[in-house]
Amino acid sequence: MATVTLKELKKSFGKTQVIHGIDLEVLDGEFIVIVGPSGCGKSTLLRMVAGLETVTDGEVQIGGERVNDSEPMERDIAMVFQNYALYPHMTVFDNMAYGLKIAGKPKAEIVERVHEAAKLLQLESYLKRRPRELSGGQRQRVAMGRAIVRKPSVFLFDEPLSNLDAKLRVQMRLEIKQLQRRLGVTSLYVTHDQVEAMTLADRMIVMNAGKADQIGAPLEVYANPQTQFVAGFIGSPPMNFLPSEMANDAPGGAKTLGIRPEHMRFARTGKEATVIYTEALGAETLVHVELKQGASATIRQNAAGPVPSEGAVVHLDWDAGDRLFFDSQGRRC
Repeated sequence: MATVTLKELKKSFGKTQVIHGIDLEVLDGEFIVIVGPSGCGKSTLLRMVAGLETVTDGEVQIGGERVNDSEPMERDIAMVFQNYALYPHMTVFDNMAYGLKIAGKPKAEIVERVHEAAKLLQLESYLKRRPRELSGGQRQRVAMGRAIVRKPSVFLFDEPLSNLDAKLRVQMRLEIKQLQRRLGVTSLYVTHDQVEAMTLADRMIVMNAGKADQIGAPLEVYANPQTQFVAGFIGSPPMNFLPSEMANDAPGGAKTLGIRPEHMRFARTGKEATVIYTEALGAETLVHVELKQGASATIRQNAAGPVPSEGAVVHLDWDAGDRLFFDSQGRRC
């Protein structure tokens, strides 16, 4: 296994800089998730680790060795892509074995490794099938199996679950997490889905316009976001942002007051608001309101509790300890 180290990593396309100096130390066996919206640079960052994009400045180390100028096949990594990248004319066995054959591994070793991975991924009964005969989840398992048989030092996942339906994504998230734990392979995983990031990561990097806005354990990032971008991106529904004037004791320089939907509650007195619409989601209901100050907010309400009707005038309250404040640059105050 191996560590992965990024030192002041930068990437430019012509005069346009897209990655602005990323520093990261990935521990041996750690599962790191790189999360952020489309266009934030997360896949570009992963591709630089893989050797599929050149490094403009800075350094990539794998297992303590500088690999900036190494070819992808020399980096001892295996990558799982969004589109599976399976050969349609080959069987599952041949797809999983292909990399080992190219590497010149003995036939007996290839058979042993493929069957070992197939057993791990519950693909033993599908080895003679071709990709068109498989479901989306099975194809993704084959793509993972092709990576596993190589026994790499590092796994790289580039949005591997994006093509699956919601139910299958939940199942595959669990399988990937269990598999990574069982194998103990250092892993970097790219996604735009903050739920995936929260459930999979040992630590996550929240990317924003080519910068790492925050790096930390999922619950740490959720509870203690360092920027307004992170606070709004991590959490579903997202954090409510209100004018700082709505708090009498706002710190100097505060521009925005942030409160998560689960920390807002209906009260007899407090900030006056009008219910715009409600979303009944089963175990909970989301109540969307507009405050007198012109700001909007969402309250997460237990479905067992009373839910105000649309158009009703309500009052909102929250605990002082649940508030976050951000300055005009979006930094925590």
